[in-house]
Amino acid sequence: MPHVIRTGHADLAAAWRDLPKGPWRWGNVVARAEGCYLGPDGTSLLVAGVVVEYGRPLHPVVVVSIGRQRTSCHLWPASAVERTEGVKRFLAQVACEMAAFGAGPVATTNISELL
Repeated sequence: MPHVIRTGHADLAAAWRDLPKGPWRWGNVVARAEGCYLGPDGTSLLVAGVVVEYGRPLHPVVVVSIGRQRTSCHLWPASAVERTEGVKRFLAQVACEMAAFGAGPVATTNISELL
C-alpha cells in the first residue's frame, strides 16, 4: 500500500482547518481535497479527495495519523480505490502539505519518486 511517514507530529487540528484544497495538476491528472474530517481524539485526519485521471473520477481517502513521534499518511483501507498514478500523487501531495503543519522530513515511503 502506498504510504509516506514523516518524522515529528503534524498539528492535525490546524491541518483540518487550513489544509489547501487544490486543485493540483500533474500532466493529464487533476486532483483536489473535497473535505477533511478530524478524529475525536485529534490523532487522525481523513482527507477525502477527487482525482480525475483520463476523464475518470476516483475518490481516494487519505488517513493522516500521528504516533511514536511520526506522522503517517496512507490510503484508507475502508475506501477501496484503484491505486493509480494520480491517486498516489494525491497521497504524496497531502503528505507534503503536512510539513506546513509541523511534520518533519520524510522518514520512509514507497512512493519517493512522487515526492
